Amino acid sequence: MTQHIKVREAMSQDSLKILTTTSVEEAATLLLKHKLPGAPVINERGELVGFVSEHDLLKQLLDSSYHSSTSSTVLDVMRADVVTVSPDDSIIELAQTMARIDKPKVYPVAEGGKLIGIITRGQLLQALITNRSQPSRV
Repeated sequence: MTQHIKVREAMSQDSLKILTTTSVEEAATLLLKHKLPGAPVINERGELVGFVSEHDLLKQLLDSSYHSSTSSTVLDVMRADVVTVSPDDSIIELAQTMARIDKPKVYPVAEGGKLIGIITRGQLLQALITNRSQPSRV
């Protein structure tokens, strides 16, 4: 049954993570390369400390192009108030939250303060479609 599928079954474990010391330009390049609208930010100990989105980076790059400011790091533009999910959360509950709230499109999956992966809207859609097409196991 779909309601029993956990986030851990649909998430990416080898996901993009960006260090706080990464330059804004490099972070933007990484998001483009990985085709992600945002990514979790970790410190040197691998702890989840923030989230950076295309919007955050776009705003900073635009501001710096007008003001010729020095290069910023992800730490300067990231959001520290990160909404995370547990690997044991239900994908149905997460899908309902994502349907109700337009943002974020990517959720970091954390366990014990450590980033263990991400789950995107696309991955949730895929899990829901795959599960719907499988016969019910009663």
